[in-house]
Amino acid sequence: MFTYRKNINAEKEKEIRASFDEMTGFLTKMETGREITALLSRPAEGVYAFFLFDIDNFKQANDLHGHIFGDYCIREFVERLKKFCREDDIIGRIGGDEFVVFGTISDEEGARRKAARLCQKLDTICEDSGSCWKMSVSVGIALAPQHGRSFAKLYEKADKALYQTKDKGKNGYTVYEEKE
Repeated sequence: MFTYRKNINAEKEKEIRASFDEMTGFLTKMETGREITALLSRPAEGVYAFFLFDIDNFKQANDLHGHIFGDYCIREFVERLKKFCREDDIIGRIGGDEFVVFGTISDEEGARRKAARLCQKLDTICEDSGSCWKMSVSVGIALAPQHGRSFAKLYEKADKALYQTKDKGKNGYTVYEEKE
């Protein structure tokens, strides 16, 4: 019985660790998707915003200054992002330099205001041990339930908006719009 309980506890600890990104402490892509989909499966409690962040030209930081410096830049990004998120927001790292923030928002204009503030605060210089690199972000935004009621749909639409931001020169945001 003791061995069985010990194995169950070890398995639960593995599951919990697998749900969080080791470097940032944010949810993994899979867990982010689960939590957002679970939240959206309940009766709607208002409007939600799905913010998809991509650190602009991040490969440059790694290529010019090494991966240790790149990791430092990720941690700087994370600390700045946390300051703008509410306790009940769902925050996930879904790729090397891609992040999601999902939470309630008053309306589309509220999402735009929040994105503008975030872009401004994340436009910074990362400096560490003599290395220096300018960091900025591109953001794509999808709204729920207007643009979808699942992680997959919102991710798809926020990704389209993100690429519009990149096409406009990066360091900004775009809210997804249905094309007719």
